[in-house]
Amino acid sequence: MNVTTEPRDNRQLLLTIEVPPDRVDAALAQAARRLAQKYKIPGFRPGKAPRDVVERMVGKQALLEEVVDELGPKVYKEALEAHNIEPYGMGEMEDFTLEPMVFKMIVPLAPLIELGDYKSLRVPHIEPAVDEHDVEHQLEHIRDNNAIIEPAGEDAEAAANMIATVDIEGTVEGKPFISKQSGVQISLYPPLDRDEEMLDFSEGIIGLKAGEDKTFTLPVPDTERYGEFAGKPAEFQVHLISLQKRELPALDDSLAQTVGDYETLEALKNEIRGELLAEAKRQTEGKYSDECIDALVKQATVEFPPQMTKAEIDELVERTERRLKEQKTDMTQYLEALGKTAEQYREELKPTAEVRLQRGLALAEFTKLENISIGDEEVEQQIDRLAASYGPQAKEARQALLKDSARDAIKIDLVTQAGLKRLMAICKGEA
Repeated sequence: MNVTTEPRDNRQLLLTIEVPPDRVDAALAQAARRLAQKYKIPGFRPGKAPRDVVERMVGKQALLEEVVDELGPKVYKEALEAHNIEPYGMGEMEDFTLEPMVFKMIVPLAPLIELGDYKSLRVPHIEPAVDEHDVEHQLEHIRDNNAIIEPAGEDAEAAANMIATVDIEGTVEGKPFISKQSGVQISLYPPLDRDEEMLDFSEGIIGLKAGEDKTFTLPVPDTERYGEFAGKPAEFQVHLISLQKRELPALDDSLAQTVGDYETLEALKNEIRGELLAEAKRQTEGKYSDECIDALVKQATVEFPPQMTKAEIDELVERTERRLKEQKTDMTQYLEALGKTAEQYREELKPTAEVRLQRGLALAEFTKLENISIGDEEVEQQIDRLAASYGPQAKEARQALLKDSARDAIKIDLVTQAGLKRLMAICKGEA
């Protein structure tokens, strides 16, 4: 059997297999006997018709196709073994001829990952710090949540730091914008974390007394949230029902003692600083780990066959389908909304899939070269932690997590985390 190989791009190999005529002839004889058993041939008992009679009855093309189905997988396997080729997945036929019988197979190969001198990688790292303005901002939230609210009095005028209860309706160019709503509470003070896309009615209400009405105009923010009304002036009619005043507590030890087990305001501040620093570290480390993986991939050579890209795209599509199912819709409706075909959507996902593969393969090779492993005890501890997070359903969750597939996923995740930790240490120059 004559076999030649030709490297192709993206970790693929063209395997050309030319089957010797005598082997084809022997296979044709076997195929004729099988077909003689399969079909009723006049004048002959099942399986006894000569090859030339079978060939005249079914046609040589049908006979050769029967041979291909039987002989193809065998010669492909023999060619792989003869050349010590280990395919990554199923081969695909690129071309085929019957006479002479030649198979041309595209063989996907395992990924090639070469990380280079990764131990010399360095990525700048800045330790996170807490801005005291953020601490003060959190304290203001605490004051805001503990404000004392009481009626403002019958003759009080609406002013800043009050809460107005109103009936309100609004139109834009004569069209209903806000249908009439009764008993709506509106804060007449700027919230600590104001949404810039929200309408602020404070200016139109300040100065009113309970029982009074007012008509005023506000510009509708020019954002997608407001659809056809975006960027246009809206006219509002307001009837003020009542007012409440808000008194913020003093920023002192008493406030700290009210909101938790803190003896002093400084103790409360220290707690806030600790929480803000922990969150800053989580965000900084997450961003830094991405930067380190990017640096690793940038200097590495990572090649993989198209089959891996297809599988990764399949995973991304399945993830989208699961999310859509939770939202009570499906992929067909989603694609219609996007105005795309399934093929166009998959093609758009291709760059994302390739980046995910590059990053995942590079990190997996890194953990392998660094001999990073996770023991059964660590897996058990992680299972206990995960199960505990389910509260009353912890027992059922633990049973599910003990299954082989779940344990394997947990182990892979722990290895990945350990690999990232090691990579970041190298990039910081600490390893």
